[in-house]
Amino acid sequence: MKKSVLNTLQKHIEGDFTLEKPKDASLGHYATPAAFGLAKLHRKSPLIIAQELAEKFADEDIFTKVDALKGYLNFKLSDTFLDTKATEAILNEADFGKGEKSGTILLEYVSANPTGPLHIGHARGAVFGDTLCKIGRHLGYEITAEYYVNDAGNQIRLLGLSIYLAGRDRFTGLEVIWPEEYYRGDYIYDLAQEAKEAFGEQIFEDEKNIDMLSDWGKEKMLDLIRQNLAAANITFDNFVSEKELFKKWDETFAKLKKNPDAVYEKEGKVWLRSSLKGDEKDRV
Repeated sequence: MKKSVLNTLQKHIEGDFTLEKPKDASLGHYATPAAFGLAKLHRKSPLIIAQELAEKFADEDIFTKVDALKGYLNFKLSDTFLDTKATEAILNEADFGKGEKSGTILLEYVSANPTGPLHIGHARGAVFGDTLCKIGRHLGYEITAEYYVNDAGNQIRLLGLSIYLAGRDRFTGLEVIWPEEYYRGDYIYDLAQEAKEAFGEQIFEDEKNIDMLSDWGKEKMLDLIRQNLAAANITFDNFVSEKELFKKWDETFAKLKKNPDAVYEKEGKVWLRSSLKGDEKDRV
């Protein structure tokens, strides 16, 4: 659509110019400051040039209104033109907008803690994220879909403890002291049943086994999460473990500190120059 507008504008505007989206949508669909560049060339006020240009577009069918405002030209597209473009999009669905963009994007979504099954909120995020990923790839972006596995915190240890206590409660007849905080639900007892079948009841008789149950339970939940996502035709390029990233932190940080364009020290803290990449400010 933008290309069609540019082609029409080039029939009446000489030289190079930019086409923008007005901040105020009520002004129109597109705008150009072309009159300011032409003002220097013709030694005339941009207000006058903008008005003269607006009159040239009066007979163009793709516009229903062209206004000259403070040197800017504002264009409102006609319903007929919009209907035509919408019809083209429907009839050429597979190719509409394809390859118009470029660049690389790391898109992280879902990333639910591997301590329980996915719920409806996760499903919503999965659908939105996957849709955004597919649209971006269609447009031409090189997108890596990533699931960040939050497995470095206490929640994974808590998962192992919950499985341990559930198995101890159901299968051993030994005393169980339930803590104030633990994971509840039938799925915990289901995991305990699987653990019993895999390792035997003795796994629930010694607290030293909690760490092993934590890692085992995490992998079981990740397998279930992958199955649920696959059932919805949602796949990821990477499942990145937070725990594994932490192992690489010292080496990565040492490399960053050698690069003054990446980090700097101030007020006893190390700052990342994230503002150089479009962030509003540098981050500690």
